[in-house]
This record gives sequence, structure tokens and C-alpha cells, in this order.
Amino acid sequence: MTVIATAALAGSYDVDLNTKRHIELMEAAAAAGADLVVFPEISLQGYPPDFARFYPERIKAAFENAEAAPGGPHVEDIAERAKELGVYVIYGMNELGDTPGVIYNTAVLTGPEGFVGKYRKVHVGITEQLTWRRGNDWPVFETAIGRIGMLICYDKMWPESARELTLRGADILVMPTAWFMAFGDDDPDTNVLVEQYRLFDRARAAENGRWFVSSNFAGELGGGQFIGLSQIVDPSGRVVATTGTFEPGLAIAEVDISGGIADVNAMHGARLIRDRRPDTYLALSGQLSPAIDG
Repeated sequence: MTVIATAALAGSYDVDLNTKRHIELMEAAAAAGADLVVFPEISLQGYPPDFARFYPERIKAAFENAEAAPGGPHVEDIAERAKELGVYVIYGMNELGDTPGVIYNTAVLTGPEGFVGKYRKVHVGITEQLTWRRGNDWPVFETAIGRIGMLICYDKMWPESARELTLRGADILVMPTAWFMAFGDDDPDTNVLVEQYRLFDRARAAENGRWFVSSNFAGELGGGQFIGLSQIVDPSGRVVATTGTFEPGLAIAEVDISGGIADVNAMHGARLIRDRRPDTYLALSGQLSPAIDG
């Protein structure tokens, strides 16, 4: 059995404070027996939703507080505490690229053995591209609790993202996100972005027969109202633990990673891979020109 904890984080733009909050929640999760703790997108430095308003000070700050991974001072603080606690930790950050002036929206995986790996967000929104360079790979990492693949926020709106990770062998799909409410509707039961968040989490799990773990900010940050809803979804698409909307905290569940996948495979999961027809997906493969282009 594996214990997974996912955080609905009260965000800030103070990196020292954010690091402290990460470590405190890591310690609380470890005390509850957690093997894996998940945090939101850019949780280390704070995600600014007002990128969309072209605020140059936010963009400037993202470059100023970016760190190397591994090697950055706060990255190493989290890695050291993860080793001491014996837990795997996934969190988001502004990552310095190898080329001067380039930064990435990155999810970092660190654990009992130290730095394990990182994923750079592939689907970067048009306003986000003012700041972050796009990643171009879908790595899957072998760990003591299973094979982990990561995607970030906007990535989950593409079924290809989770399917690529699944085909590469991922057992657990982990998604740090910075997902806020659509403006004009303050009711989380009817807000369209809240509905889509719930839908995508469950659909990505069910269509691949894999565990899906999301982590989001909770509350106001940078002008956006973040919805929380950090969740653990089983391979059949059922939510087994959630923080609920808006309130910071941890959702924790003890799960059987391989058993859950085996159960859904016995029902239908294996067929979702076996019965694919990639030879017919001509528009997806580029052999046929798409009829629409956004």
C-alpha cells in the first residue's frame, strides 16, 4: 500500500515563506505516513494569474526568483528535508534553463534518494509564453512507489498528454496546477472552470486506467481566486480523496497502486490500450491535414 498526500496550498510570492510552507506540509504528511506529497504549479515562487494582463513586474519577478533544478538554494532545502523524511515530493517552480534568459515552468520530483528528475511544461499558454519556454518531452521516472509521470495544469486539457505518459509506462499521473475560477460566477457548483477541473481529473484517470493526482492553490493569489480541489483519483475515475474547494490543507489516501490498475484492467482498462487504432489516427499523426486550426 502507498499513502499519497496532495496539498491545497495558500500561495504567496515570498519564496522563503513558500519553502517553509512546503516543508511544514511535508512534515505533516510524513507524520500521517505519506510516501508521496504533491504541491501546485510554481508553488515554490507563486503563480501569477495576472500574466494575462501583461504585468511586466510579474514577468521580471519570475526571472529574478528562478532557480536551477537541481542546485538552487530552495530546491536543495526541499530535497534535503525530503531525504530526511523519506518521502517523495513533487512541486512546481520557475526553473533556470541552460541558456541565459530562458526559464521553464517545471515540476520537480525529489525523494529519499535525492533529486529524481523534472518535467518542463509542454503546453504553455500564449500569455505564459511571455515568460516560459515550452518543454518538449514526457519523461517517466522509476521510483520505489511506482512509475511517475508529470503534467502541469493546461497539459491536462489534452488527452494526448496523459496517454503519452501512460504509453511510456506511468502508473501515477501527477499534475501540479494553478487553476482559478472563471470570473463572473462565484459559485463553485456552477462555475465552468471548476466543472472542467473535476471533469479532466476524472477523465484523464479513467481513459488511461491510471492513478491521477492533482494539486492546486487555495484562495486568492495575484488577483485570481484559486479553487483548491487537490485530489486523488483512482484508475476508474473515482475521487478517493479531495481537499474540497477553497480551503488550504492536505488530502490523504492509502491506495494500492498496482492493485488499482489491475482491478480496472480486469474490467476494461487494458482494452483501452490494446484496442487503440493508431493506424487510423491520420490527423493526429500528421499524415492528414487537420480541418481546424486554432
